[in-house]
Amino acid sequence: MMKTVLSIAGSDSCGGAGVQQDLKTFTAYRLHGASVIAAVTAQNTLGVQEVFVLPLDIIEAQIDSVMSDLKPSAVKTGMLANTEIIDLVRRKIKQYRICNLVVDPVMVSTSGDRLLEGEAVSSMKKFVKAAKLSTPNIYEAEILSGVRVETERDMELAASKLGDCVVKGGHLYGMDILCFEDEIYRFPTKELKDVRLHGTGCAFSAAIASGLALGFEVPKAVAEAKDFMDSIISRNYSPGSGLRVIDTAGIRLGVTYEDSERDAVVQNVEDAVYRFIASKHSHKLMPEVGVNIAMALDGTKVIDEVAGVSGRLVRCGRRVIPVGFVMFGGSSHIGRVILTAMKSAPEKRAAMNIRFSEGILGICEKLGLSISSFSRKKQPEDTPTMEWGTSEAIKKLGGIPDIIYDKGAIGKEAMIRILGIDAVSVVELAVRIAERL
Repeated sequence: MMKTVLSIAGSDSCGGAGVQQDLKTFTAYRLHGASVIAAVTAQNTLGVQEVFVLPLDIIEAQIDSVMSDLKPSAVKTGMLANTEIIDLVRRKIKQYRICNLVVDPVMVSTSGDRLLEGEAVSSMKKFVKAAKLSTPNIYEAEILSGVRVETERDMELAASKLGDCVVKGGHLYGMDILCFEDEIYRFPTKELKDVRLHGTGCAFSAAIASGLALGFEVPKAVAEAKDFMDSIISRNYSPGSGLRVIDTAGIRLGVTYEDSERDAVVQNVEDAVYRFIASKHSHKLMPEVGVNIAMALDGTKVIDEVAGVSGRLVRCGRRVIPVGFVMFGGSSHIGRVILTAMKSAPEKRAAMNIRFSEGILGICEKLGLSISSFSRKKQPEDTPTMEWGTSEAIKKLGGIPDIIYDKGAIGKEAMIRILGIDAVSVVELAVRIAERL
């Protein structure tokens, strides 16, 4: 039977936090997500405009319905707006003997809107004690523990007073502190300067609950959740004009960079990858080693400033699937082809590799593309192939070709490289070639 994780929380109409974020996280862990809506919010990336708290009998009916049939392996809670709801959920958790309970003691949204009534704090303190783990941020940890947090040592003290919990340090301390069974564990926090993200707390607690549902011990569940968060935070995006959203659902292939030029290059490569895999003919161009697509920053001379796919594009039947993310330093081979080409033509900042065949070369000729080649048999010892081969092809033609190929060698697959001014134009050319095969 498929394992289920249950979220008891508020609904976020913009989809960046709350139950919507929890469900996306459960899916990312390959678990079935169920939900109990405790409140409905009207909110967007700019803030919360309205909150409607559901009647207790409706909340209870939802819990009973899910618990009596799906038998969740873990439960996580989010926004529980008042004392009555907290007490109801705590009673139901006890009734259904839920062991894997993760409590995210939501009090204030990222945009600064209050989501928990002030008089409900005492009930939340009791509820946190009933959890296998709670995940307060600094503000919540101070209120629940009574400890003023000004240092990392204060975080540890607050965590110890709360019991089994993760105190999230965020940007302020760059460290999350796990206190579990009187042991202290430290987890560095990924820092994004001047970027405010929506839904990170919900995703983190949902990821921990997912790990517990999969049978992980608490320290491993937290460590796995931290790795998951680092990945999705790296691919944040902006669906509105306010807070940015973390990519829990894997919408983006590209890592997000705060520098606009870097982010634009990554976006270009990401668009190129999507264009290539969307073509029903792209599988015809796939070599055994897979494909990479890359693009360099303007004027760069170093491989760490070339963006490519950290893994490869691979063939699965008639489909092409990306493995990895688009990031700087993601492609070594194609990156070195680009850097070598840029020495002669700085505008040629992108390239990709496709399989070699005489038929593909013939199509390139018919398209009027300039073609050059190199022979691996002539390569001097102790010279890097991509730099040497690209240089040889350029010398042979007397300029930068559109196509550079080699016929391989023992243990080396024959290959064609397409060069261009950006990743999208390179892929458009590749698709034109594929359509003629």
